[in-house]
Amino acid sequence: MPALNVIMIISILKKLAELFGFSLIITKKFQKGAGYEQVSPFAFYAPWLTDRQFRNVYEVIKDYTLVDKYRCYELWQLVSQTAGLKGALIEIGVWKGGSGALIAQQAKLVGISDTVYLCDTFTGVVKAGKKDSVYKGGEHADASEKTVNELLNKLKLKNSKILTGVFPEGTSKLVKDKIFRFCHIDVDVYQSAKDIMDWIWPKLVVGGMVVFDDYGFRACAGITRLVNEERGKQDRLIIHNLNGHAVMIKTKKSASNKL
Repeated sequence: MPALNVIMIISILKKLAELFGFSLIITKKFQKGAGYEQVSPFAFYAPWLTDRQFRNVYEVIKDYTLVDKYRCYELWQLVSQTAGLKGALIEIGVWKGGSGALIAQQAKLVGISDTVYLCDTFTGVVKAGKKDSVYKGGEHADASEKTVNELLNKLKLKNSKILTGVFPEGTSKLVKDKIFRFCHIDVDVYQSAKDIMDWIWPKLVVGGMVVFDDYGFRACAGITRLVNEERGKQDRLIIHNLNGHAVMIKTKKSASNKL
């Protein structure tokens, strides 16, 4: 059957399902033993629908991010829960700035005075290697510091600072004396995320968290592998959210700096 006819049939079936109050979800069957399947939870609670402040900022940033509204809302909520902690916030893997601007907007709204650092090479993915399933390096290079600044200005955000270059090797020296309450890692590949984790964890305060955007996605198997390697360590809790996030919360002080 021609692909166009299949698409038309699927479209008709979806519309028929909606008429009777149902949603038709097309799932992809993966190879047996691969450890992946389409995840479609049956829960209905959707607080992002009634959160006016979130909806307003999401409408502005949604075209500047590849992060869907479910993960965006989780970032929104998690940032608010760090309001009672100390330290800066940081995102590594900014692309066009959507999720970073969302984090900065929520930090502003909940009264966090510390800076939100937005780190990216703006030349695409770096450090792709054998532990990564899809990425080869250089992907997502269609962004710029200018684009991010335009978005921040659109939202009238003054609490953010862009660090351009490879993190941590190129730009961490600019924040070497900082402590952190929140870190969003969206770099797609194993080695880049590992280098960030090794740098940020000793600087993360107790109760602070690291959010891995790419944990639940087949194209980012290197991130899944890294997070799973961290499981079982005694100074952290790791939560796998079915939206694809992994959330790592620090539960004990780091011996190196007593944070």
